[in-house]
Amino acid sequence: MPSYKYSAINDRGNTIRGTVVAENEMDLEGRLKDLGLDLISAREVKSRSKNSGKNAKVKNKDLIIMCMHLEQLDRAGVPLHDSIADVRDSTESAKLKDVLTGVYESVKTGAVFSKALSAYPRVFNEVFVGLVAAGEKTGNLSMSFIHLGEHLKWTDNLRRKVKKATRYPIVLLVVLSGVITALMMFTVPKMIEFIISQGFEIPIHTKALIAVSHAFASYWYLILGLPVTVVFLLMLLYRINESFAYKVDALTLKMPLIGPVVRKIDMARFTHFFAVMFNSGIDVIESLEAARGVVHNRVLKESITLVINNVSDGNSITSSLRLSQQFPNLVVRMFKVGEDSGNLNEALENINFFYNREVNDAVEGLVGAIQPILTVVMGMLIFWIIAAVFGPLYQSFSKMKF
Repeated sequence: MPSYKYSAINDRGNTIRGTVVAENEMDLEGRLKDLGLDLISAREVKSRSKNSGKNAKVKNKDLIIMCMHLEQLDRAGVPLHDSIADVRDSTESAKLKDVLTGVYESVKTGAVFSKALSAYPRVFNEVFVGLVAAGEKTGNLSMSFIHLGEHLKWTDNLRRKVKKATRYPIVLLVVLSGVITALMMFTVPKMIEFIISQGFEIPIHTKALIAVSHAFASYWYLILGLPVTVVFLLMLLYRINESFAYKVDALTLKMPLIGPVVRKIDMARFTHFFAVMFNSGIDVIESLEAARGVVHNRVLKESITLVINNVSDGNSITSSLRLSQQFPNLVVRMFKVGEDSGNLNEALENINFFYNREVNDAVEGLVGAIQPILTVVMGMLIFWIIAAVFGPLYQSFSKMKF
């Protein structure tokens, strides 16, 4: 369906310009009439390729707004295809507009909404499609849109926390590397040259500094490029070799500062997604399988597979979680209370609250621990340089007799 750039006039005589998707100019004029506008002129915008929306990447913010609009329109009793058209025409995202154009055409020709959404996996993931499908089964799409909006907000918030945990250390490491490189390549050589020219006695820590400075001057491209190359190769191997990736994930969980944070973030993902799916009317096994898909660490993913197998064999969720040995006892007890009372929804809300707090504390703790460590490393390097440069000068001056 093409897009049209139009000029129209409202009942006050003001000129309104914009872009609307319509089947033709007659359809465009009808749409504008419904909005209280009289069409003056229209020009078809050159359409993109038919599959342009297939690989589109839409911001979470636009998806959240879309869910809010669809929920409100569904509550108001607006037919689904009309709701999709309204959201398509009102969205500010050109990519989402393209995607919703394809979804609208599929729904209008008789496709189920969830099936139409599944044609755009980069925009609507399995959880999104699954929740919409659950709403279609229960006949309560508005509740599915509410859950989707909350889920997208939670995902956005978790992404910000993860970025906060990684951005600060990366910036500090880059600054630290830049300072060391500048000192070793420009400042230290001039100071060392002066010390040698004066014939001062050179202690061992100064000799070490001279050797490092010469190495930087001669092989700076290797010293700076080798770590980057090694990291790139390890990341590539992590992606293509499942066995290597599993070992890295297992090692990550055992690391002192990073391990607990990774575990809590993945467990928060799992419990939140399980709660969203279960509260939308999806059965336990399907909810567990969907939640397993959002866990990144392979060791934790394997333990959740064990939980799914045990629940499939007729065991309770509580005993299966306890057998996995990956969930804290407090979380297992919350599941037990929910199962025993028959009110698992409330237990899941408590678990989400627990993990949200745990993730916050873990991220703050990681950032708080890394900052002093890198500061100490920087201080030790600067102290070494000062001692290596000014130590021989001080010793020589102390031997002088006046």
